[in-house]
Amino acid sequence: MSIVIVGTNGLVGQEFIKLVEYDERFKDFIFVGSEKSKGTTINFRGFLNIIKTLDELDWTKNYIFINCADKQQARDIKNNMSSQSIMIDNSSEFRLTDGIPLVVPEINFPKEKHQIYANPNCSTIILDLLLAPLENAYGIRRVVVSTYQAASGAGKIGLEELLVQNSQFANHQELEKSYWNKQYIFNTFVHNTPIQENGYNEEENKIMKETQKIMNKKIPITATCIRVPVLRSHCESVNIELSKETSYDEIISLLEKCHYLEVVDDKETRSFPESVTTNNKTKVHVGHIRKDESLPDGYGWNFWISADQLLRGAAYNAYLILINSYSKSEYMSI
Repeated sequence: MSIVIVGTNGLVGQEFIKLVEYDERFKDFIFVGSEKSKGTTINFRGFLNIIKTLDELDWTKNYIFINCADKQQARDIKNNMSSQSIMIDNSSEFRLTDGIPLVVPEINFPKEKHQIYANPNCSTIILDLLLAPLENAYGIRRVVVSTYQAASGAGKIGLEELLVQNSQFANHQELEKSYWNKQYIFNTFVHNTPIQENGYNEEENKIMKETQKIMNKKIPITATCIRVPVLRSHCESVNIELSKETSYDEIISLLEKCHYLEVVDDKETRSFPESVTTNNKTKVHVGHIRKDESLPDGYGWNFWISADQLLRGAAYNAYLILINSYSKSEYMSI
């Protein structure tokens, strides 16, 4: 089946294309974009490929859809795809839908095949890759997470406006605010998604609800999501109360065994995870690990984590779902 990449020119779409360009397991690709990009070309594997729109597809054929666009495209694909087609959906449309798996392949790739696989929120993926080994080893009583999210998590428009504001600020010009509606450069603020009925913003609710679905457990969790003026890679402050007592050395030993994590915790040299050090990397960096002294000794722990939300938190997760939907591999669940 041809792989149809929807949202070819978006930030996540571009990251996914980099991952599959030299993967010889996959041969045939169709590139889909908006009406604005229809008929333009993309260089892929040394050839120019014409970008199409969804309505140009032959819907009687079987495809593997990688939706790197929004919820509307996800609905359109679901409503038109053949019974043998597959969609790996990076939008939020089906994440909490019963019967559709919400997948982080290292944690919970389903044993049976599905027609739709939902890719979680980027901050959720980054968080849950830390939570999963701790839950398996000790059990988790409660999680408090605060995220520090990069501009590129909002897509090209948000990223570009931060860059424009940077130039304008340096030149003492009036700041462009058409997307963020406020100064972003040299500022931090509550995540720009809508505030919902429970008082949390949409991003915070995504993390809380999606984590419980992925972990298949009603883990008590609360989240605060903040925008910070960096280009790429989200960071998260994670406080975890465990069900069993453990030590720093045992936690380090456990995390170092996880191929998808990289422990960066040198207290003498103050070497800890940073936004810039995880750019273009597929691992979640974990560090600044210390006891929560407000809890009984060995039960509470603080972590500081960072990961590239476009790659590890989106495109790479979709890529692993694609691989796992066809073969068992080292990426199967822990």
